[in-house]
Amino acid sequence: MTIGDVPQPIVELGRQLRLRRLPLGIEDYNALWRALAAGFGWSSHEELCELCVALWAKSPEEAELVRAVFRRSVLDDWNVSQARRTSSAKAPTYATESRVPRLPDDSAEHVPQAEPVRGLHTIPPSIGAVDRSLVMIPQYPLTEREIAQAWRRLRRTIRSGPAVELDVAATVERYGRHGVATPPVLVPRRRNTAKLLLLIDRFGSMTPYHGYIDHVVRAIRNAGRIDDVREAYFHDLPGKAADHRILEQIEDPFCLDLDAVLPMIGPMHDGSVYEDPELTVPCPLSVALSQLAKGTATVIISDAGAARRYYDMTRLLDTVALLKALQARAGAVMWINPVQPEGWPRTTADQIRRYIPMYPLTREGLDRAIDGLRGRPAPVERLP
Repeated sequence: MTIGDVPQPIVELGRQLRLRRLPLGIEDYNALWRALAAGFGWSSHEELCELCVALWAKSPEEAELVRAVFRRSVLDDWNVSQARRTSSAKAPTYATESRVPRLPDDSAEHVPQAEPVRGLHTIPPSIGAVDRSLVMIPQYPLTEREIAQAWRRLRRTIRSGPAVELDVAATVERYGRHGVATPPVLVPRRRNTAKLLLLIDRFGSMTPYHGYIDHVVRAIRNAGRIDDVREAYFHDLPGKAADHRILEQIEDPFCLDLDAVLPMIGPMHDGSVYEDPELTVPCPLSVALSQLAKGTATVIISDAGAARRYYDMTRLLDTVALLKALQARAGAVMWINPVQPEGWPRTTADQIRRYIPMYPLTREGLDRAIDGLRGRPAPVERLP
């Protein structure tokens, strides 16, 4: 099949979906064409819409997108009876005319009309079926598929569970050693045991990014295929460094970094994170860190002061104390900043990235952060 064989309304539907970053290829059109040839999707426009959803959507958000675009761009142009005859002429031999239900030409006359009941008030027009064509689909810089594809690369596979997978090499080796038929060698399946902790900054300057961050977290949890994903929330920072008087030992009053006193900064122990994004269920930071399994990958998501374009030496000190606490317990630690890199200079974020790898919340930034979590060296100017 070629694109020229597909009815023009379906081609237009695919074009509109691709403009909204839903990747459709020739195989997706082929799947729809085979389903139509088998007799599905002919009874009504709603059935055709749900057929497209079943074949093309991979998540509830994508299903809502397909339904909204379908109702906006297809209903006026898609002639079911004409398209059915076109499909039947080109369909495989197993799709017979008798299997395809025909819509009556005067179908509108056969729609039952409800008679008003005396003595009852008319139902307000605001109550009833929702017009799904008016659903507002948020368009974020990264789609759920792109986020999931990136995070699926975070893998630490081990074989565990019952022995159900055939080990071909071991089976052949055993057969060659014994020279007679022997039972196959079975091994447990590989399972991704990667664990991830997301430390997420909320409210304040992060408020405009809440929807996007929630979208990213939801995609990681639902489609990232990571064994254990935990979220912990905080505002600005989970706590403070043990001793702020360390800053008094910096001799240069114009110095913006902590290199001179870096060894004196101890890890952060006193502080709290929250189990919910509304910051209503606190948990001591020390307890949250003690519950981490060894080697847990950790990602901090925060603007680090870049959204408001300010620099705070005290916040830098507290951040370094937090990094030391995380590095003592967790595995690799990366920082993802929703503010683009051009907004980092002359802010606290510009100094924080000297001590921890910091990447923007883009596809390239996610790929580089995940490479660091997988063990690829991520150079920084100074180790905290």
